[in-house]
Amino acid sequence: MRYKELAERCIEDIQSGRIPSGHKLPSLRRFAAQNEVSLTTAQSAYYLLEELGWVSVRPQSGFFASVPPSSNPPPIMPAFTCRTTDPESHNYSFRGLETGPLGVASLSPELLPLDSLERSMRRATREAGASMHGYPVSSGEPLLRSALSAHFASYDLHFSANELVVTNGCMDAVRTAIAITTNPGDAVAISSPCYNGLLNLLALMGRKVVEIPTVENGLDLAQLERYMQQGLVQAGLFSSSHMNPTGVSLNSEQKENLAVLAGKYRVPIVEDDVYLELGFQRSLPMPVRYWDRSGYVLWCGSISKTLSAGYRLGWCLPGRYRKQYERYRFTESFGVNLPVQLAVADFIGTNQYSRHLQGLRQKLAFQVASYRNYLSSNLPDESRISDPHGGMVIWLQIPGLDSRSLCRMASEENIALLGGADFSTLDLYGDCVRVNCGWPLKGKDGGKTEAGFQLERFIELIHSCR
Repeated sequence: MRYKELAERCIEDIQSGRIPSGHKLPSLRRFAAQNEVSLTTAQSAYYLLEELGWVSVRPQSGFFASVPPSSNPPPIMPAFTCRTTDPESHNYSFRGLETGPLGVASLSPELLPLDSLERSMRRATREAGASMHGYPVSSGEPLLRSALSAHFASYDLHFSANELVVTNGCMDAVRTAIAITTNPGDAVAISSPCYNGLLNLLALMGRKVVEIPTVENGLDLAQLERYMQQGLVQAGLFSSSHMNPTGVSLNSEQKENLAVLAGKYRVPIVEDDVYLELGFQRSLPMPVRYWDRSGYVLWCGSISKTLSAGYRLGWCLPGRYRKQYERYRFTESFGVNLPVQLAVADFIGTNQYSRHLQGLRQKLAFQVASYRNYLSSNLPDESRISDPHGGMVIWLQIPGLDSRSLCRMASEENIALLGGADFSTLDLYGDCVRVNCGWPLKGKDGGKTEAGFQLERFIELIHSCR
């Protein structure tokens, strides 16, 4: 509905600083005129913003921008001394994708430009003609690589199209990067907690892991450096922006330091940057790759979290490992689905991707705020809730909670959840749960969606199992 779009835009403007907290907002009539909507629509937008805490009303003064007070502090990140562990021997879940709105980190189809994607597919395949039916270039369709190069150059992230290798999604890009930089039995440094899909991948590839504690600014780089210096890790595998599951982002200084450490100790860093473009701030955060001067950072990304998970389209900028990466890809496969590559190249090249991302960030900022507001109002008082500035997941910590029991109870009611134990080889996060915020809580008619009903039941289960 139109009023929700206006509210989403206002939240994005307040979060990014374009509208400072405390700044007086236009009157209802002026707001309606500026946006060419009815007074009723303007009222609905302001009332929704007030309900979520983004607007405050001062009698006889008007409406003012505000930032919702965080009644729940963020989850505590435990301090610990690093040690090498074997993910294959750890008793965490090896389940496949958890279906349902709260389980897997995914977007509702309502947030995707389905019609535009379909038009791009038709246009691209029509223009390709018979050439579409040949084997694709193993390193990726040149049109797509050029489109991606131009797209990221607009963020001041520059690289040649020839340096990029197209893959079947980000996990495929990461898997190849790990395969060419390490051997079975090698230790890979990861963040703690870490996306469960990466833990599963490393276990299946026979790699050991060294979990690096998460701290306020990102990662405990001092411990990471000691392991690098002593030759106890052969690679690192990190997300640097809006990490899954915590939502934590490394600041610019940490990212630069991580790139420097990689070059100093000649330890490759595989950067899983799938959430890079889903930040709620005005400017895009730069990846670790931006500060890489020695080529030891292998930067991986995809459109799975921004455009279409089903397309299974990703990429890697392998740095100094480019020849090994391309050789491995050529030996392993005959490239990536060509019609999909052509369609995405068209979608990016016609600037539809940039426009889509702008709207998507606003919608996700609104949804994350809605989820946080609901959780804060209904969880036990001592609960801790992350406050991510990007991505689509929230990390919860409820003291006294047995998240394994909670997830089993939820599964019996067809509610998919992932507990803290799924994100670590260490017994540190048993009272934590990850919640996906990629699905709206309310439909266009204002009624609860399936996500809304599941979140309500999720709260009830938490109270019942403590």
